[in-house]
Amino acid sequence: MRKVMMIMLVIAVILIIFTGCGKQYSEEENRMLIKETTMKVIEGAQTDVEKAEKIFYFIRDEIKFGWVYPQEIPAADVLRNGKGVCMQKANLQVAMMKEAGLKTRFHFMYVSKKALEDFLPDFAYNNWPETFAHTFPEVYLNGSWVSVEATIDRELHELCIAKRLNFGKDASIVENCSTEFSAEGVKGHQQYREIAGKESFYGESLDEFTEYLHEEIPWWKRLMQPLIFRKADKIINDYRGS
Repeated sequence: MRKVMMIMLVIAVILIIFTGCGKQYSEEENRMLIKETTMKVIEGAQTDVEKAEKIFYFIRDEIKFGWVYPQEIPAADVLRNGKGVCMQKANLQVAMMKEAGLKTRFHFMYVSKKALEDFLPDFAYNNWPETFAHTFPEVYLNGSWVSVEATIDRELHELCIAKRLNFGKDASIVENCSTEFSAEGVKGHQQYREIAGKESFYGESLDEFTEYLHEEIPWWKRLMQPLIFRKADKIINDYRGS
């Protein structure tokens, strides 16, 4: 068992080394990409609700749910990748809503690891914390803060229902979760896995979330994350291809 763990750690280190070898973009290049994309997406929108709706559907379906390592990448890189996990999709969505002039924030909550069931390789899921932090964006519309969570794209949502994967195994979630934009709020799949008694918190940036990632996860698990993300992304891609 120890030998297997050592081999996996070596593989993880190699993946870490090669992960950061892509092209590096300047802050100005990132800013301009977000601005140009946002202006194109919200073209024709007259109100804050219309802007939020257009951005919601862009993030939901044009940025697929997928495992990209590392999690802490600029919002513009999420756009370039065309996919991301909750933290990454939320980061891009908040950046675009701010660019559109909307008042927005991150909502952080704690959910059960069942929110990731069927989305992770077995060895990772079995050793995943029973409770972990999840984030999604909120926007201020018509005098109140509302959720505009777009973590799971429409294609994956329908696959989970058809194949009875993840939330698709729970009829109450299938019946009640939101996949369409609403100015009254969108309750996504993972929000139904909220841990009772653990209070939500909010932030203007992802700082508190990334602090949690570094403090709550043992170093050896962080070291294995590139391998976990690679295998988890293959799982999602296999669902889409089957």
